[in-house]
Amino acid sequence: MLQRLFALAAGAAFAACAGPAMADYTFAPALEFARPDGMALTDIAFCEGRLVAVGERGLVAYSDDAGDTWAQAEVPVSQLLTSVACADGGNAYAAGHAGVLLASRDRGATWTLQFDGNEANRQWLAYQRARLEQLEEQLAGASDDERQELEYAAEDIGFNIEDAEAALEAGPADPFLDVWFRDAHFGYAVGAYGMLYRTENGGASWEIAVEHIDNPDRYHYYALVADGAGNLFLSGEAGLLYRSTDDGRHWERLDPGYDGSLFGLLIAGDGAVLAFGLRGNVLRSEDAGDTWRPVPVADDPRQGLYGGIRLVDGTLVLVGAGGVVLHSRDDGRSFTPSLVEGAATLSAVAGRAPDDLRLVGMEGVTDYAVAADG
Repeated sequence: MLQRLFALAAGAAFAACAGPAMADYTFAPALEFARPDGMALTDIAFCEGRLVAVGERGLVAYSDDAGDTWAQAEVPVSQLLTSVACADGGNAYAAGHAGVLLASRDRGATWTLQFDGNEANRQWLAYQRARLEQLEEQLAGASDDERQELEYAAEDIGFNIEDAEAALEAGPADPFLDVWFRDAHFGYAVGAYGMLYRTENGGASWEIAVEHIDNPDRYHYYALVADGAGNLFLSGEAGLLYRSTDDGRHWERLDPGYDGSLFGLLIAGDGAVLAFGLRGNVLRSEDAGDTWRPVPVADDPRQGLYGGIRLVDGTLVLVGAGGVVLHSRDDGRSFTPSLVEGAATLSAVAGRAPDDLRLVGMEGVTDYAVAADG
């Protein structure tokens, strides 16, 4: 999910430009493009047989003929969209900059705005104020030994409140970087500076969900994935990895033995969890995240990896910077690299079979076939 690359490169600029002009731009309809599949795209997914891709300036493109021809969807925002997720019943969801969350009920042809950075800022401010009230109650009955630590914590929350008030005045800026749905009702959106929001009603309402996750430095979250055993995994910058066994109500910090950004997550056919990211690093866990080991890549190109997929036949495909494509036919125990000739950075991949893939990235949609291993 080049959403990572776009967000890393552009997030600071978007934040610096926040204000009335940014707010007006956020809520203008998406620009129209003569050839939507040739524009910069960040993510792609199948929605009940239809390919749906998202990207720059609110662009959503869709194809009903496996990517031969593309149409542009009706979208009410002009912000960079970073992620798309498809659920059952024709429901699709997209996330992007300025905290926008969108929903479609017709497999991605038309979209409505469900949530934005203004509401995210309001919820974050309310959450910090509630935390301060709780601390003040604890301080009232604290012993001398407890008081100093509580006062330090209250001071930190006071700074958070000041920042949240400034963000609410400036307007929406922080990007969502991934959206994940278990079904048409239950899902999460995650993003920059520890943004974590949950819906249980198909996005009719989104609620802040950061109370039971340990991220005091507000590092970015990049990706979510669920395995077949009821575990939910979350990755982020600075080696962040978490596991939840209760649908994200509580999160346990995992130790991957690596402190670089992990932009994506995949579940292999044997149930193993793979995390991948900076400098081509791929990590694999066979015990639901308790332990991790680095995965070897033949002739390792050391290119950043931003997106991936498990195909119907079990082949794993990862894509990234400089047109790199990695594939594995042993459930991610090893990977073989190749390059898309002349391609810029790739961000995501969709397809049913290794010889019929659609890659998206800086230059739009690219057809690709994984070579047979010799």
